[in-house]
Amino acid sequence: MLNKVKARFLIGVGGLIAVSFMVMIGYTIGSQSVSKQTEHQIRAEANKLVTKEKQEERATVLSDELVKEFLTQYFTKVQLGENNTRIKPYMTDSAFSEEETNQNKAINQVYKDYMLDYRFESASIFVNTESNVALAEVSYQVTYVSDLSEQQQRTTQTETKTVMLSYSKVSDKLLVNQLTIWNGKLEDMKEATDGANSSIPTNYNKREQLAGDSLLLFLIGRQDDTN
Repeated sequence: MLNKVKARFLIGVGGLIAVSFMVMIGYTIGSQSVSKQTEHQIRAEANKLVTKEKQEERATVLSDELVKEFLTQYFTKVQLGENNTRIKPYMTDSAFSEEETNQNKAINQVYKDYMLDYRFESASIFVNTESNVALAEVSYQVTYVSDLSEQQQRTTQTETKTVMLSYSKVSDKLLVNQLTIWNGKLEDMKEATDGANSSIPTNYNKREQLAGDSLLLFLIGRQDDTN
């Protein structure tokens, strides 16, 4: 009888020890799991903070990437004006208003339906972070329609433009404040500066003249840097 009581007692104690051990193991595993989750959350929050800071810095410092984003949106469109909602966030109100005015000129409206499916291809970009001015040689594809009644008569060509962008800081963001475009490659523009700015239209207005002068100074500055 005594042996049975001892056996039951020992079994009870052993069971209690086993339960306690299982509880301790479960608590330890649970604590480690919570710690890992907390560590993961901390890392995730830290990564978000770093990403946010990089985005804010990227929006306030002129870079090739920022310029390329705008050029991609600008030279990718179904036809003239189709991309206005996409380029507007990159531009100041005055620059966007001027862009719309230029689009609505009679000559641009006449050719609007004859030039379709613009596709940005590439850009060689030069940035002046001190003056917030960028110069780019842009290549893009465009489809020309020779006869609107015969939509099959289409020719796709690769065109090249030289673009100068002047940026202004608005609410801690750099936005395009002036956009000037010339036909031809950057090297052609550089050669023209040795003459009388022949690549700049003869009927340009005062604003275009200032842009042409800025381009000349920009190119001269590039030449000085490479010497």
